[in-house]
Amino acid sequence: MADGIILTGGMSERFGSPKAFAVWKESYFYERAVHALQTEVKTIWLISHPSFAGRIQAGEQVKVREDLPPHKEKGPLAGLFTGLSYTEEEWVFMLPVDMPLITAEEVRFLSSYITPETDAVIPEVGGRLAPACGWFRADLLSKAEAQLESGDYRMKNVFSGKERVVDVNQAYCRPEAFENINTVRQLEELNRKVK
Repeated sequence: MADGIILTGGMSERFGSPKAFAVWKESYFYERAVHALQTEVKTIWLISHPSFAGRIQAGEQVKVREDLPPHKEKGPLAGLFTGLSYTEEEWVFMLPVDMPLITAEEVRFLSSYITPETDAVIPEVGGRLAPACGWFRADLLSKAEAQLESGDYRMKNVFSGKERVVDVNQAYCRPEAFENINTVRQLEELNRKVK
């Protein structure tokens, strides 16, 4: 089995309010993320900003946590480090809260690329890496910690050369599922395009 990590910790400056509570199809973004993972993983570690952690309502499968000190608010890498610190599973699927189109189908699709040699499986969307989304082997914990301690917070640098990058525009029927919603305008466009 595997665990899940949902990243909700950012302040969402471009969006103007916490994206965890943005609504699409009558569900909060964080609820959609939980729904995407709940059948695919054992425990979901929902990494939240302290200012709204108490507003998250989730069932027994979901454990709400804040970034572990001294790496609070250091971006997705801190969220990965925190989730990997809690998991007892070999693999985790990490999902940023601002990818509301991700479903269990996409989680399973990326899992099909896991091999004994890989330590991560991440999507490439429109020629750009989406390094905060995908499958991560739990033994990346020490590398993530060392990188945070060095002051390097870039997710792509946590990979050791054993990652599998999947070009979802070529390999998947719904590549738009892997797109981030960063602004209110993008959410409005999503509402117009996807009913």
